[in-house]
Amino acid sequence: MGGSASKTAEGKTAEEQMNHVGEEVSQAAQDELFTSSTDSAAKWEADKKAPQDVLDKIHGLFQQATAGDASGEPPANEGMKAKFEAWTANKGMYKEDAMAAYTNFINEKKAEYGGA
Repeated sequence: MGGSASKTAEGKTAEEQMNHVGEEVSQAAQDELFTSSTDSAAKWEADKKAPQDVLDKIHGLFQQATAGDASGEPPANEGMKAKFEAWTANKGMYKEDAMAAYTNFINEKKAEYGGA
């Protein structure tokens, strides 16, 4: 998200919605947070700020959120195999839950690695 956060139909930023315990987050707000989180993750990977195990977990949650359960055999390449295993660790998780877990994990790591 850039300089000013956009407001949802409820008149709150997505982050304001996430900060209210017990308040359900609208799909539009969740989508906005997810997009913002992907920007941070891409920056961390490009800048080599986050360790590989963190990037693997991010990849696994992203894949689960966007594609659902992993299928097939793990790749032979060790780097790709670690990403695949991080994805399969989320097997059975609903896409919406994976999206929320992804966003929450990125938010937890922003203090350490910075935002996008």
